[in-house]
Amino acid sequence: MSYNDLLWQFSTSLLGIYLMNSSDSFTINTVNSCELPPLNSTPLFIQLIKLSQSPESPLSLSDTSLLISSAIEPDIKPDIKPDIKPDIKPDIKPDIKPGIISKTASTKNNDRRFSYFSANPSNKRLFYCPEALDTWQQSIQIDSNTKGDTAIPFHSGWIGYFAYPQSTPLINSSATTKANNNQSAAAIAEFNYYPWSICFDHFENRYHLLGNPDQAARDAFYWLQSEHSKISEPVNTTSFKASTFKASAFKPRWHKNDYRKAFFKVQDYLIAGDCYQVNLTHPFISEQYKGAAIDTLKPLFDALKPSFGCYFQGKNCELVSMSPERFISIDNTGKLQAKPIKGTIKRSANKLVDNALITELANSAKNQAENLMIVDLLRNDLSISAIPGSVKVDKLFELESHPNVHHLVSTISAQLRSDISPAKAISHAFPGGSITGAPKKRAMEIIDELEVQPRSLYCGSFGYFSDSGHTDFNILIRSLEFRDGSITCWGGGGITVDSDCDEEYEESLTKIRRIMDVVEGLEVTGQ
Repeated sequence: MSYNDLLWQFSTSLLGIYLMNSSDSFTINTVNSCELPPLNSTPLFIQLIKLSQSPESPLSLSDTSLLISSAIEPDIKPDIKPDIKPDIKPDIKPDIKPGIISKTASTKNNDRRFSYFSANPSNKRLFYCPEALDTWQQSIQIDSNTKGDTAIPFHSGWIGYFAYPQSTPLINSSATTKANNNQSAAAIAEFNYYPWSICFDHFENRYHLLGNPDQAARDAFYWLQSEHSKISEPVNTTSFKASTFKASAFKPRWHKNDYRKAFFKVQDYLIAGDCYQVNLTHPFISEQYKGAAIDTLKPLFDALKPSFGCYFQGKNCELVSMSPERFISIDNTGKLQAKPIKGTIKRSANKLVDNALITELANSAKNQAENLMIVDLLRNDLSISAIPGSVKVDKLFELESHPNVHHLVSTISAQLRSDISPAKAISHAFPGGSITGAPKKRAMEIIDELEVQPRSLYCGSFGYFSDSGHTDFNILIRSLEFRDGSITCWGGGGITVDSDCDEEYEESLTKIRRIMDVVEGLEVTGQ
């Protein structure tokens, strides 16, 4: 069956099949046969975004949100048992023995199972001061009628971002900050309430239209019905390329000598005992572009295959993220999970060389020590919101392979206290330790002092508070911020006393070089 046939099947099945779960929720499921090959949902979702933003849209949809993932992972399976002897020994007793695990294309990673599209929010919130944000977060309540067991984590709820805070943790800041009435200024957070969503299940090759209340899903259904012919139009998935997008070359705000000065200043602080690790980052700017930000999504998705990617049409900016990192998820039973990334090495097209690089990463005492420091930091951050004794290290130094890099990833879990809301649990741990350093507060102060400009959305977090009782947020790395006619892309990494300046600078480029190359490679084709 062709991709075009799948699009047609999607739209026609939506027109014909209604499954009412309850009086409060409305679900429409597709009927795809079991022999269908895996389907990339992104082109269809891009079509829906473009339709929703059209002035002719019956619902006049706007403020689109898209959470994307990829079920396909690199086909690599090294047999590596690293010698794990970190130089530091914080108080960590993992529940499993450390080991390197490489996920393969045949492995079903539940992190990458669902992608979501939503538009036309019924409520919008833009925050310029911590106090207002904290008040809003305390007001978030999960409707008891919709909270319950569901296989699909998100069907309706709040979607948005927390920007990276300067110096003091965003939510817990005691400083009095007045709201900035300049609407072009960067907000510290932005969330929209979406009463419906379209979910694609990568495992079952199935779309779901979900909403609460049911009228919201019905309205979306009727919109899809009206746009049936446009959705069914042929799409060339093998050569999908933006026809109206072009960006100027990305230029660094810091050149290598600038980075070097900041690097050795960080070293001075580390040697003086201020920190064990500081995450040093720097931006690259494309000063002008033409076309729509959404046109970069499909090429970037194909190149990076993110676990926690997103597109968000905000008030004053657009966000495109290919993030590989989860910040915190909380399911509707109260289970918390964090998956910090620390330890990175580039990939090679040569399999033998690639396996050698994996071995090097797996046995790197420096990278293991960095990862372990952040694991210990996250254990502390989760413990603030967790039932005492429930914090566990489920996986330590697990290998995750992405198209451009290999990472060391650890998994920490805990059980949420009954008196702590998911929003409060996020605030207790924000921003993520993997993109700040240890100790967090002092590392953030050093970051503020040395980095060339505020991080804005970069190293913040994007995700959702679902009416189903589920919460999930990423770390906004590998991200593009479209604002005021320019594009900003950041790269960086954790600095320790064992770090080499040239290696760290090259690693910061390796993480984002493919992103910048893809965006710069998009041309006006005249098609």
